[in-house]
Amino acid sequence: MTQTTSRQRLGDTKGDVLEEAPIFRPSEEEFSDTLKYIESIRLKAEPYGVCRIIPPPSWQPPCLIKEKSIWEYSKFVAEIQQFDRSPAQSEMGKEPGLEFTLKRFKKHADDFIQHYFFSKDVGHVNCKQEELSVESIEGEYRKIVENPSGKLEVLYGDLDTATFGSGFPMASNTEESCEKYIRSSWNLNNAPKLPGSLLSFESYKNSSVSVPHLRIGMCFSSLYWKIEEHHLYSISYLHVGCPKIWYGVPERYSFNFETLMKKYFPDLLGKSSKLHGVITRLSPFMFKSKGVPVYRCIQYPREFVLVFPGAYHSTFDCGFNVAEAVTFAPLDWLPHGQNAVALYQSQGRKTSISFDKLLIGAAREAVKAQWELILLKKNTIDNLRWKGYCGKNGILTETLKSRVKQEGMRREYLCSTFQTKRKDKNFNSTSKRECSICYFDLHLSAVHCSCSSHRYLCLNHAKRLCSCTWTEKIFLYNYEISELNMLVEAVEGTLSAVHAWAREDLNLGLRHYTPKEKSFREDEGKNEHKLQDAVTLYGNGLSAVSSIKAEIKARIQQLQCLHERKSKEEMVSTPLPRLTQDDTSLLLREVMPEDLSSSSSESDDTTDLDLDGGGKGCLLSTLSSRPSPSQPASEREVTLSQRRRPPKREVTLSELLKDNSSKHGTAKHFKCTSEGLPMSYPASKKRKKK
Repeated sequence: MTQTTSRQRLGDTKGDVLEEAPIFRPSEEEFSDTLKYIESIRLKAEPYGVCRIIPPPSWQPPCLIKEKSIWEYSKFVAEIQQFDRSPAQSEMGKEPGLEFTLKRFKKHADDFIQHYFFSKDVGHVNCKQEELSVESIEGEYRKIVENPSGKLEVLYGDLDTATFGSGFPMASNTEESCEKYIRSSWNLNNAPKLPGSLLSFESYKNSSVSVPHLRIGMCFSSLYWKIEEHHLYSISYLHVGCPKIWYGVPERYSFNFETLMKKYFPDLLGKSSKLHGVITRLSPFMFKSKGVPVYRCIQYPREFVLVFPGAYHSTFDCGFNVAEAVTFAPLDWLPHGQNAVALYQSQGRKTSISFDKLLIGAAREAVKAQWELILLKKNTIDNLRWKGYCGKNGILTETLKSRVKQEGMRREYLCSTFQTKRKDKNFNSTSKRECSICYFDLHLSAVHCSCSSHRYLCLNHAKRLCSCTWTEKIFLYNYEISELNMLVEAVEGTLSAVHAWAREDLNLGLRHYTPKEKSFREDEGKNEHKLQDAVTLYGNGLSAVSSIKAEIKARIQQLQCLHERKSKEEMVSTPLPRLTQDDTSLLLREVMPEDLSSSSSESDDTTDLDLDGGGKGCLLSTLSSRPSPSQPASEREVTLSQRRRPPKREVTLSELLKDNSSKHGTAKHFKCTSEGLPMSYPASKKRKKK
């Protein structure tokens, strides 16, 4: 990966300087994972608000808008931008225009440049063809914005790819050459739903944030100063045409930016508090002169521009071009999204996504990932990515903890006298429910009354619901606070909470896991059959004690089988899960109900735990080292004496099942002193006594 920054002198007489945003050139390997690469450059690029990403030379996706069926026959209605109006006269500065095809629009854009820059009419630039550069166009644009004179109209198109079509290949494209780009994570149709992107938990069909938009421009057509909805990330790709110039103000200067907006246009901001597409005439050089840093970058065809959360940005086009852009939300967006929710609620502004739904969905997925890492040793890229945002100080943990604390305080203060009811599954299955007063998202909780069947309020405005008594109002919730606190603990990594949430909410358990790996030796194949048989017997309801034994055996044998397979193939293996004594008790409780402990009888089945001085060790199986019941008693005694070392003590299953009243029924912890073996070796490799 290479990064480039530079400084360039702009403007004609004032000698203003705008610093260039950083440019990144990922390698082939770095370019293979979009979210991972963006995370790797975030700390360097985010202080600029925007950055430019140049793909490797091999990135040559087909551009579908060039196909004749779209280029010549697909129609759209262009909108008009007028530069002769003051911002107070026209908030958006746009009007509906004429109907065009892309081919006709390009001709119109080319004719405009020819007339504006090369016409001999009074008032035009009258420059030579070879003198027309990006810098000269930018200088002219600055004059138009800062000192408008005369009437100037330009056209642009803003099209939903769901109706007009995308410039990237879609699944409907059957050409073999398109397959690579259909699945690419840099295909903007895939970006919002990538593994690790929070918008993958957004299921509402009417949500537009995950649908890319085409932006069709001509010389001087502009995108107004704006922040993306919910302060989401945004990524833009220029398919074809002339360069697009970007200006960005980092999030840390957004307050200074808004202060200047309010100073120059107080009346206008009173009509639109969201500062979205408000002013097209404020020059980036004006902000620079007032102490607000503005960074600039030039986007060329086949290049991406990334906009970071909370960054104000604007663009203008140097001629005809077609760009495609979409918003997305990696996990590091969570704090920005939480701030945006509070801001929107204070402004009474509608939201387009459910932040709580994304947050809870991410937390549930993170718990599932931790469960698979701890118990199944599935060290996949996705699981490790989720784990990286968990833990005591993880971004996901901190955001979830803050939200649950806020929710708990509101419920404790307001809802003690309400009737309580868990939400129906269809409460917000088809559309996002919002507070009727402030439009706050009602995914976690809501207040309702039978006197107004279609009216729901958030907890902040519960008193304004109706004139009925408090006892007649109904408090609706998705999760109890105790359940949300358990989810917080699970995301933090508390093993007991991971097990509990996985079992109760995700319906995951050891008995549900059937290994996908096929046997590599005959005896390993038998072990896997034993595992499946044990699962089947447990499900068919045989005696409780025998089924518990079978499941413990199956789990131990599976761990041993996987480790032996990796050792035999001389591969670098991941050590078997290291369990503390508390973790061991939890694992046993997962498969041994407490009410069966008192009814279990003495058994010859044993399990060893090899623990080091720190209380951690590997789960070892003695099943493979036991003498066969069919051996004569004398041979069995010899075999046992050969395999048993003096410090070794086997703990019978009945000891594990005994009720320990002093520990409230929890499984009794035990420790093995077999310190002679390496911690990662299976029990079948014990050294025989010479």
